[in-house]
Amino acid sequence: MLLGLCSLAAGCRNTQPDDGANDAVAEFHATTFALDRYDLRLAEMDRELRGSAFEEARLALYAERWPAVQRAVAYRGTTHRDAFYGSRAYWHNNAQRGIGWALDHEGDLEDAFYIASRGNVRVTGDVNKDIEIAGNSIVHIYGDLDATLELKGVCEVVIAGNLTDDATIVCDGQLELFIGGNSQGVFGATSSATIIIDGDADGVIQCGAPATTLTITGDLLGDVPPPKNKDAVLTMRVDGYAPASAMRNLAAAGFTRVNATIGTSNVPPGLYPPGDPATRPPARWVVLRQRVASE
Repeated sequence: MLLGLCSLAAGCRNTQPDDGANDAVAEFHATTFALDRYDLRLAEMDRELRGSAFEEARLALYAERWPAVQRAVAYRGTTHRDAFYGSRAYWHNNAQRGIGWALDHEGDLEDAFYIASRGNVRVTGDVNKDIEIAGNSIVHIYGDLDATLELKGVCEVVIAGNLTDDATIVCDGQLELFIGGNSQGVFGATSSATIIIDGDADGVIQCGAPATTLTITGDLLGDVPPPKNKDAVLTMRVDGYAPASAMRNLAAAGFTRVNATIGTSNVPPGLYPPGDPATRPPARWVVLRQRVASE
């Protein structure tokens, strides 16, 4: 079982505005699909609406955001070795690996749910109670995950919103995970994983073996602890900020190999680590830009 913990985040600057999106709204991150705009609109609604009016508007916004999430996941699938194939097949032609929806829930999920074998799950609101699936699965969550998601086998998880600080994802197997907002909780996989955080990562990520591909379009603020299996390779890209201390910790964590690209750090641009060219360090990374005090 996994004790993996993780928080990530990612964002993106919009190069293809979503239909109906307000182009005047500023974005916090640099995401290709402008999912940050929906976060801003949600925050505005939270200030302006109360009670049932807010809940109705929130769920309507989740439904409006979902096509943008689909496009983001489809884009990431083509850049991450055909990841999220099952989700993209369903969105294209309703293919569901022949098993349909074991749980198809409208609105927020307020009751725990257990699936004794493989099964797909769709929740059009927030997930506030635990879900456990004992076999291969596809999980689509239109809102936030604020509970424990326990999985086994080969699993795809698409969360349009945030992974809150009370959320945990444990996958005993292979995991493909997309988080459209920020990650403040705990997650990880025992086997190979493709993880994409379209926001900031502020928790702990437990990497599996033999390989984990981790993309954070925001800042790496959390922790990537030592792998439970030492025969583990980590390929990581942080479009935002990651401190040099985080990279030194990764270099000493015991991975077989770490390859990383860091958008911004607190050290000068260049190839790291410095040292004797005859050695083969377990971790190599490139920093593209240094953060200065005036930024």
